[in-house]
Amino acid sequence: MGRLALIWDGVWLTWTTFDSSETVGRREISRQDMIPEVLRALRNQVGAGAQVCHAEWARPASAIPLAMLPDHPTKESWEPLHAMHHGRLTDGAVLTGHTLTSLSNDVLLAVSGDQAWQEAVEGVFPQHRHLPLVHVLVHDAVQWNRRSSGDAWTFRVDVRGHGAVMVAVAGEEVLWVHHLSRLGSAEDALYAMVNAAHRAGVDVNACRALWSGESDWTLGWDRFMEVHPALDMVQKTPADSWWPLLNSMGECA
Repeated sequence: MGRLALIWDGVWLTWTTFDSSETVGRREISRQDMIPEVLRALRNQVGAGAQVCHAEWARPASAIPLAMLPDHPTKESWEPLHAMHHGRLTDGAVLTGHTLTSLSNDVLLAVSGDQAWQEAVEGVFPQHRHLPLVHVLVHDAVQWNRRSSGDAWTFRVDVRGHGAVMVAVAGEEVLWVHHLSRLGSAEDALYAMVNAAHRAGVDVNACRALWSGESDWTLGWDRFMEVHPALDMVQKTPADSWWPLLNSMGECA
């Protein structure tokens, strides 16, 4: 059975079929009505019954402790909490909830998404699994902590010139999720992490960061904390920078 992981950022579609060469595909889609056509072409490549997971890049997300919600939380109970941090949804956006119950603190991830994208995926791949990238990054950070525990917060970040997706965990407890829509310099993402740690009274110098994306946007981070790449690899093309994130999606699916 084929496998396919998809990441949509509103303009570019990035994917992998997890072949032996770790190939990453990228295509710009200028009109939303073209999304189903591109997805159907990928379905022809991997097969209609393929295992498919998808995510959207750098979308607003909130981590809401389940203890704050009713026993059987409905969207009406957690949507206002997300809106307190991110405001009302824009036209064409949809909010979805995803529970993480295998951690020290069970949380609901409320994640904004593109309705046109999600409807296109549902139409072409009804068997799909929606994997928010904050979920994927939390998984990476927790697995890293299990292999090698840190003294303070562990940040897991995917960072690029057009933004960043960020989480922080301590042990197996989710403490912070964040996104940046655009970066002016590597200092922008660094400041977000340092500021989050300071607000929580955490020693930044005892923290560590696991990153994927574009290395230029991590310059200077090691002045404040340990910094490690998610995967040691040689990036031969710009598309290769997406492989660690896609690979992590495959591990979560």
